Amino acid sequence: MRLWPLRIRPLAWLLSVHAKLFLLLGLVTSVLTVAVAYSITRNSRRELETYSRKLVIEATGTVETDILERDPTFKDPDKLDQLLESIAGPDRSIFQIDVFKRLGKGNEVELVRSSGDEAIVDWGPEIGSYMSLQGPQAELVDLNTGGRAWKVYLPIRGHKPGQPPIGLIRAYCDLERWEVVWDNNYNRTLRTLPGVLLGEFILLWLILRMLISDPIESMVLAMQRLERGEAEARAPVRRGDELGLIAARFNDMAAQLERAGNERESLIHEIRGLNTNLQDRIDAALSELQAKNHELAALVERNALLREELGAQERLAVAGQLTATFAHEVGTPLNLVTGHLQLLDAQADLPDKIRERLHTIQGQIQRVGDIVRRLLDLTRRPQLERKPLPFTSLLADLQQLWSPTLTAHGVVVQEEAPNPCLLDVDRKQMEQLFLNLMNNAMDAMPGGGTVKIAIRLAEESTPGGLWWEVRFQDSGQGIPAALLGQVFRPMFTTKAEGKGTGLGLSICREIVRSHGGDIRIESQPGQGTCVVFSLPGATQA
Repeated sequence: MRLWPLRIRPLAWLLSVHAKLFLLLGLVTSVLTVAVAYSITRNSRRELETYSRKLVIEATGTVETDILERDPTFKDPDKLDQLLESIAGPDRSIFQIDVFKRLGKGNEVELVRSSGDEAIVDWGPEIGSYMSLQGPQAELVDLNTGGRAWKVYLPIRGHKPGQPPIGLIRAYCDLERWEVVWDNNYNRTLRTLPGVLLGEFILLWLILRMLISDPIESMVLAMQRLERGEAEARAPVRRGDELGLIAARFNDMAAQLERAGNERESLIHEIRGLNTNLQDRIDAALSELQAKNHELAALVERNALLREELGAQERLAVAGQLTATFAHEVGTPLNLVTGHLQLLDAQADLPDKIRERLHTIQGQIQRVGDIVRRLLDLTRRPQLERKPLPFTSLLADLQQLWSPTLTAHGVVVQEEAPNPCLLDVDRKQMEQLFLNLMNNAMDAMPGGGTVKIAIRLAEESTPGGLWWEVRFQDSGQGIPAALLGQVFRPMFTTKAEGKGTGLGLSICREIVRSHGGDIRIESQPGQGTCVVFSLPGATQA
């Protein structure tokens, strides 16, 4: 088993199980090691601070005991000097102890002795407030030298319970020496920690390499050999853990594949002889089935188109019957009313005001009659009067018709037509076609916009039969893709209620088809709509 790969590929290694386990375990062990080191150093510092605090408290207790036993009335301060010199000094951790005695019955105190320079001892009336303490009080203070020290106050209490304190002890314990000890331990830990971490990483690398990476690599190599067709490939892993179980199962699978491969080779020779005749029969059947499928698809598509066309014709027929019935029922009473109005108008003694109102009524009834006649015209298939018609002339006439309306709606028309461009169409039908398209365009551009009308020779044009392709494009709101297949259906409209009948585009399609052409819609929401249709052309004489 080799411990190191022949080629180190960093990117491939980062994706391996070895890398993931190494990084995960390395991160965990390093975090734990750093945490333990930090905890040890921190606890060491805390223990040093606790020990120094305990030391200075014990020192003040020793001074208190000695005072109570030798000189509780502070009559011989020299004895106290010897005690303070033996406990505190500049070269000791407890570098200064101050002893105060109580004056009178209040909390006023007076300095008795100090282990330091008594001339610079800092004390005042406020020190007497510490006489009320029940025990020692220690606090960390900053020194003028930049270091820190424990400052401990301890009232000197007599042996009798309830007796007020006879004095006060103040002791200072410099932490500088202890800080040096802690810094040495901390620096030693920092110097040792990288080596410990490096050793952990190396050991972890080797363990993972031997236990996981090398066995997996051996199994992968065996799998690659088996994939290349080496049926005798086996995994050399012999272990009792999960990897050994995987290797054993792989070897069993490889043996089964080898046996199956031998059996397959023997069967292939037998099957090849049968495949030739079977494949020919399958190909013939597939060809016949594909031909039937194409025919069936064409029939289904044609049937769908016929159903749609039949539905549209049925709807138009129903609409025509309803319109004819409506026109007949309304026309008869209108004729009777018109007759009576004419009799009234024939009276000579009729006042001028009444006659004027009769004329107004006759005009409105005449208007209703015109509307009824136009509805009847919609139900009849018009007879086309096809004549050569210049496209520019048609546009000029249409411009006069819709110019005031376009100006009021803020719509600009752009025309693009070659000269000459001669159509073989019914002029009235063309006017209705373009007026319907312009009305739809204005409805789609309530805030104004641009309409571009362009015409060009269609691709299917031949010298014997000219066809022109017309593109009527607006800059309006556009039509959703889901509705494009329904816009030519009669009575279908996307306009608000009361603003459309749903017959405009249906009539346009009938007009184009009656001339032998075709029509379609190209539109995207927010990018306008383009109506594309073809019209027959006329040859110049």
